[in-house]
Amino acid sequence: MNTTYDVIVVGGGPGGLPAAIAAAREGMKVLLIERSAALGGLANSGLPLLGFVDRAGNHVLGGIPQEFVDRLAEVDGTLGHIQCPIHNSLTIINPHWFRIIALEMCQEAGVDVLLYAELMDVTTTDQRITEITALCRGEIRSFTASVFIDATGDACLSTKAGALCQKNEKLQPGSLTFTIGNMNKTRFLKYLEEHPESAKLPDTYGMAQTHEQFFDAKAFTFTGFAELIALARQNNDFSLPRDRIIFMTLGEPGQVMVNTTRANGVDTSDYESVLQGEFACHRQIKELMRFFKKYAPGFEDCYLASISPCLGSRESYRIIGEKTLTSDALCHCDIPADTVTLAGYNVDVHVPYSEQLSLQPVKHAVGVPFGCLVSQNIHNLMAAGRCASVDSSIYGLTRIMGTCMGMGEAAGTAAALALRSNIELKDMDGSKLRDKLLKNNVILNIGKKWTPAD
Repeated sequence: MNTTYDVIVVGGGPGGLPAAIAAAREGMKVLLIERSAALGGLANSGLPLLGFVDRAGNHVLGGIPQEFVDRLAEVDGTLGHIQCPIHNSLTIINPHWFRIIALEMCQEAGVDVLLYAELMDVTTTDQRITEITALCRGEIRSFTASVFIDATGDACLSTKAGALCQKNEKLQPGSLTFTIGNMNKTRFLKYLEEHPESAKLPDTYGMAQTHEQFFDAKAFTFTGFAELIALARQNNDFSLPRDRIIFMTLGEPGQVMVNTTRANGVDTSDYESVLQGEFACHRQIKELMRFFKKYAPGFEDCYLASISPCLGSRESYRIIGEKTLTSDALCHCDIPADTVTLAGYNVDVHVPYSEQLSLQPVKHAVGVPFGCLVSQNIHNLMAAGRCASVDSSIYGLTRIMGTCMGMGEAAGTAAALALRSNIELKDMDGSKLRDKLLKNNVILNIGKKWTPAD
C-alpha cells in the first residue's frame, strides 16, 4: 500500500465507488478508504437503487452507475429498471453481487482499496488537506494526496478538515432495513384485491398506487397496511412511530425488503446517538416481525432473512459548497449549464419526530451543478453523495443512491481533470468536464426515454 496518492476517496459506498473508479480510469493514483469489510455502503442493505428514471420516463443516469447495473444483469443480480408510481423507478439489486462487482471494478481500474479503515484525523494547512490518518485494525496509517473526496455520507472528512458545513437542528430519522423470507405473494395480492384501501396513500404523497404496479410488474414497492397497524395498536401489538408499512419485493422469490423502522431524534454523525438508533431499530425489527406474522396476509409463515449491516441515515452534515442546490431549482425543474449529474427522484421527507412521510412529486429530473460538490473553503476537497451542498428543502431529491453515484462519477472525473491541468477545483472549466462526462456516457440532459429494453 502506498502512502502518497493523487486522489483519496473516503467512503466506499454509492458516492465513493464511482468517484474512485472515475479518477483511476483517468490515470490518477487513487486510494479508496472504507471503514467496513466490504464496498457498497447502503447498497449492501438490499435497498433498490433509485433515480435512474425520472417521473416523465426519461433515462437520467448513465456512465458508471448504469455500468454497475449492466454488470449486475450479467450475473442475474438485478431485475433492471422498473417504473414505479411512487419512486419513479426501482432498480432491484442483489446486494451480495453488488459487493463482488464493486471490488472487481475497483481492481480493474487500478484503485487501491483499504478496508477495515476508520478515518481518525485530518491535517489541514492553508485551507488544504495535507494528510489524513486511518485506524486499520489497530494499526494507524497516514496518507497524503492532492485531492480528497468525502463520500462518508455524514461529512466525516469535511468536518475534521474544518470545511464549512451545515446540519439541521431537527434531522430526518434514520432506518435499519431488513429482509423477510417466505412471503406468500399470491396471498398478499389476494388481500390487496379485496382491500384496495390498504394501498391508499396519504394526501401528502401527491400520488396514488396503481393496480398495475402490483399485478403487472416484475417487482413492486408497497406502502400501506394502515388499517392493520390501527388494529395492532388497539391490541398493544404496535408501538413504532410509523403510520404505515413500506416494503418492496426483491429478485429472489418470496423475499421482501422492509423499510419501516424509524430512529427519531438520532444523529448519525454523533457516536452515542447512532448507538441509540441501532438499539432502537433492532428492537423495532423484532416487533415488526411479530406484526407481519400475526396481522399481514401472506406473511404468516415468514422468517427474518437478513438485517442491513448498519443504520441507514437520511440526513446529517452537508458541506457548504461553491454552489448550493435549493428549492428554486424545482420551479422550472432547472438543468443549468454547469450540471454534472441529473437528480431524477422526488422530494422525499421523513418528517422529524413524527410518523409521517411527505413526498412532493417532481415532474422531471433536476440538474446538480458542479459547484455543489466543491468545498467553499477547503481548496482540495469535494463531497460526493449525501453530504454534497444541497439545501434541506430539496435534500430528499438528491440523497438517494442512484443520484449519489452520479455525483461520485462527476467528482472523480473533475479531480483528475483539475490535477492534469494543475488548477484549483473551483476553477474547473465546466465545458471540459461536461465533455468528458458525456464521452463516458453520462446523461446530462433529459429527452432519452426509458424503455424496458434499457
